[in-house]
Amino acid sequence: MLDDQTLDLRHRLLESALTLISEQGASGLTVRAVAKAAGCSTMGVYTHFNGKSGLIDAVVESGFDALDQVIADAWEVAGVGRDGLIATAEAYRAWACESPAQFQTMFAPAIAGYEPSEQTRERSWETFFAQRARVAAALDSADADPAAWHDSTTRLWAWVHGHVAVELMSRAYASESHEEIPPADLSIAIDAEIERVAVAVAS
Repeated sequence: MLDDQTLDLRHRLLESALTLISEQGASGLTVRAVAKAAGCSTMGVYTHFNGKSGLIDAVVESGFDALDQVIADAWEVAGVGRDGLIATAEAYRAWACESPAQFQTMFAPAIAGYEPSEQTRERSWETFFAQRARVAAALDSADADPAAWHDSTTRLWAWVHGHVAVELMSRAYASESHEEIPPADLSIAIDAEIERVAVAVAS
């Protein structure tokens, strides 16, 4: 079991990594920079994360943990069904807008030399599978062919993620001649998917 001092340093290193990514982008994430920001030697990064790749893994995994939590909370409040799916989509968007650098690192790290560990790869899929279970419940298709609700989840995730990514991009590159793109109505894709599934079941 890790003692409080060890946990505190690990937390500081992770927070320092997140701050550097937020301020400088992924290119600013170096072992030396993280250690300096956390007030320790570079050995601290290697001790707690086994180097830069392990630290990035921790950034990615902590992001999925946080994203999972806000989505689960939104689902619990809104309940099963259309409202639940809309609430999870809005929660996804809100978290991404609050943590854009971590969001980018999770889904498109683009960091030279970084290969996510098998554990991190599996952790990312856990978030998808959790949402797949919600989609199945909302579409009342939990007893249907698993491929059908996997397909529905993929469609909805791609639509929501795509619109959120474009929204974040428009914020980053907004100028006098190019205004920010307003948030999309995320219910549109959800309603379309509900209708598509209903038609498929009826046919």
